[in-house]
Amino acid sequence: MKRLFKILFKIFIFFLIFITTDIIIMFFLPIDIKEKLYIGRAHRIKSYYYHHDFRPMSSWYDTWGYKMPKIFTNSEGFKDRNKRKLNYKKENVLFIGDSFTEGVGLPYEESFVGIIDQKISEHNDDILVLNAGVQSYSPAVYFAKLNHILNIRKLPINKVFVVVANGDIHDDLYRYNSVSDKNIVIHEDYRQNKILINIINFYKSNTLTYQFITRVTPIKPIIKEFFKKKEYEFKDAEKYLLKNTTDKQILDILNSYHDHQYLLDKDEFNSWGTKGLERSKKYLEKLINLCKEKEIEVTLIVMEEAIVFLNSIDIEFYKNFWNKIAVDKQINYIYLQDYHSSYTNKFNAYRDLFFIRDNHWNEKGNKFIAEEIINKSKYLNEKIKN
Repeated sequence: MKRLFKILFKIFIFFLIFITTDIIIMFFLPIDIKEKLYIGRAHRIKSYYYHHDFRPMSSWYDTWGYKMPKIFTNSEGFKDRNKRKLNYKKENVLFIGDSFTEGVGLPYEESFVGIIDQKISEHNDDILVLNAGVQSYSPAVYFAKLNHILNIRKLPINKVFVVVANGDIHDDLYRYNSVSDKNIVIHEDYRQNKILINIINFYKSNTLTYQFITRVTPIKPIIKEFFKKKEYEFKDAEKYLLKNTTDKQILDILNSYHDHQYLLDKDEFNSWGTKGLERSKKYLEKLINLCKEKEIEVTLIVMEEAIVFLNSIDIEFYKNFWNKIAVDKQINYIYLQDYHSSYTNKFNAYRDLFFIRDNHWNEKGNKFIAEEIINKSKYLNEKIKN
């Protein structure tokens, strides 16, 4: 027994020395080397209150398909044009949503929030635009995070734009169990322990070990990536995909997303779609009530995604569903569909405005979305065009 204890003690000491050395080396590495070593997941941290977020004051190269943009976060952990300490202004406008709002695959300046931010800054010095959107958020998280922003961080927000995607209702129903009476998102991804979460977050961003292990595991994606690079060079990926992806392949890929099945299949809609919609509605109403208590103006933005117009889905039910929430709660409502209306061929619209084989807008798509939001928002229109 004593021998076993000695062995375990030696292992512990070795582990402690190894981790300490790792942290020290990582700490003293030049920032430009760190940015190249970091993987995106190192700065996509866990949150005790609302599941996950970005690490504040960070920078790294993110990977999305064939893109590798450099990402920055500000002092509040919001995606931004650079690392900066926020100085709040007379009006502080917050956008919150999922991966579409985050602007995956793009630097901040090319996302629709970044474009709106730039246009506002050209005309107004007294307005600050903030992007609280992060991949895989949904109305449950929108509400819990906004509650944290307003009631715990106490940020002086004046306007809130909530951007809802079709896949949100699946996450509200299956990814996040509920929101507690203390406005904390309840889920089963890991044990919700503050100390454990802090340790995990520190380890992810402050050790070389995490960057290395995450890059080499699991093996399957590495093998898949190896063979994919034989098909085309990384720098030519966009041209290759544009040339070699048929209309049928586009439709097959987008229609395979499990979180969109309620749009395509009546049985799926009846099975879980209606439940998901009602749950998302509940959390949106909580968010709106929270903002009303703070006298914050809310705009609900609902997007028409590629899967909708490529399948020619009758979207009136969904437009009316979200519009009724806006009418009942007396808030602003924007439905995004004009951005692709000028194209006579819907697949040409997809190829021009979206990442190929993906559901997200590319840099041109984000420009069109920013223009439509500005045109349909009385507040933004007045601040930018007048």
